[in-house]
Amino acid sequence: MKKILLFSILLVSLVSIECYSQTVDTIFKMNGEILTVNVTEINESTIKFTYPGEGFTNSIGKNSVIKIKFSSGRTQEFAPALNLINVKSCLDWENVQISNIESEVNGLMKIDNIGAKARGNTTMSSLGKLQSRTYNKVKIETAMLGGNVCYIVNQNTEEAVSGLYSSKAPSVTISAVCYTSKKVYKHEINYGKYNVKKIYVLQVNRYNIDPFYHKTESFNITNEMIFLENNFPKLKLNSKNINKVNEFTIIFASQSEIILSGVYSSRKGKKTYYNMFLEKN
Repeated sequence: MKKILLFSILLVSLVSIECYSQTVDTIFKMNGEILTVNVTEINESTIKFTYPGEGFTNSIGKNSVIKIKFSSGRTQEFAPALNLINVKSCLDWENVQISNIESEVNGLMKIDNIGAKARGNTTMSSLGKLQSRTYNKVKIETAMLGGNVCYIVNQNTEEAVSGLYSSKAPSVTISAVCYTSKKVYKHEINYGKYNVKKIYVLQVNRYNIDPFYHKTESFNITNEMIFLENNFPKLKLNSKNINKVNEFTIIFASQSEIILSGVYSSRKGKKTYYNMFLEKN
């Protein structure tokens, strides 16, 4: 009798689990996260859902979702509003996408505010070249921070002024925000001893990255050195090569390589960006 009762309970449990598994939807996000939820609405820019057993409605941007597998068995895939390409470091800056539409970055992970300004040397300076220069710089800044999308918040363009008593060269100023569709998770980091392979820098008044001369240096990367800030993994590191920065963001990690992003901000708010490449022993 006890065996029959035990079998009945087990059968009911299996049926309950099967029914439960068939009544939930699975959202596959671009950053690798998988959500087991009940999708309630899909509109032009967001996906609304509730977690099983909860009545509160959550929402995420469609741009952050690759596909949804519904409980019915149907799969719906989503094409990103932008042609998103993973960016490892400043060397991939040309892969950064520029956006002027706020809805295109909805659902992506915000990294930081950035900006660039270029002023001509004379009144004959090309406004188009100045604009290209500033756009390239914010793309480089975005890549150095580990982002792959640069959202232009504001652009101020001043044309040249020529006069008998005064003149002004043209200038372009851009304010932007950098985003990423893929961040590094702690479990992706391979701990151990690393050597500094190369360093690149973007100086305050420069519009191109430059190789940064560095001395031989090695670090033993441990779990205790890593902490989260705004959900991004950061690394406490005292480097004799970049002694003005002691906290770096891990923007890429593999079995044999870690790429770090460091930013030094002067008292006037002028920023110098660094990318440090570490190679595992």
